[in-house]
Amino acid sequence: MIRAIATDLDGTLFYPKRKLRLLKSKNRKFLKKLVNSDVEIVLVTGRNRSIAEKIEKRIKSKRKLSMVGCSGAFIVHDGELIRENALDKKEIPDLFKEFDKDKNIVSVVLMGNFKGMLIDLIHFPSIFTPFALLGLKMQGAYYEFSRFGRKRINRMLEDPNSKVYKVMPLFGFSENNKKGMQKAKEFAERMRNILGDYYEFFESGTAVEIVAKGTNKAESLRELFQRSNISDDEVIVVGDSGNDIPMLDAFKNSFAMKSAPSYVREHASGEINYVYELEDYLKTTK
Repeated sequence: MIRAIATDLDGTLFYPKRKLRLLKSKNRKFLKKLVNSDVEIVLVTGRNRSIAEKIEKRIKSKRKLSMVGCSGAFIVHDGELIRENALDKKEIPDLFKEFDKDKNIVSVVLMGNFKGMLIDLIHFPSIFTPFALLGLKMQGAYYEFSRFGRKRINRMLEDPNSKVYKVMPLFGFSENNKKGMQKAKEFAERMRNILGDYYEFFESGTAVEIVAKGTNKAESLRELFQRSNISDDEVIVVGDSGNDIPMLDAFKNSFAMKSAPSYVREHASGEINYVYELEDYLKTTK
């Protein structure tokens, strides 16, 4: 019997995108059914906490959804932060030295225990900031509060109360930029050889997600499910990108989106077009 469904967001639950409504109507109806059932919904994402509130509001959920955020760097259960695995802030300036050398990087995003995203348009003058912000706001419901500038990032790093969960260089402003995807892949491979003992590097389209060593979605999910006495066999996981591979490997009831790259799909036991299609699979497990 399935007791939990853990779903990635961008490219998965948010596929196809609905800039006004956030969720495809059939996905929204499916989530509402789950919320009113005994099956736990877990949002497993590279995003930060604010996105969970948007989903809860959209499906009119009276209970807080569990969340594994920033690709495993933190866990939220019943609205409470129960674990976080932050990066060593003293080492982040050294990462920026690597970013500064790579002219293919168009921006660097930081996420942590602060609001929204901090962004450095690393090789662009500040005059481009309004255009970058406009581009982000055009994402509609998917937009997250964003602030720009290396100086702002440095001030955050000096704040003793701040924590950084994830650093993410981007190699293209468009998600479907094939050249950017290739550059991201090459960067991730190079960095694994240089810094693989200290960080995890996950490819996600034109981005490379950098989190603390040992951090991934699978380990955080298992820690969360241990609290609820949910076994691996009682979980369905679904995703579409490189940061989903650990959980696709870890759980036997694993599904990849058919729109996902082949190197991701090969790690899943099944494929689906949309998340709501899992309803048919649920019926076979009762």
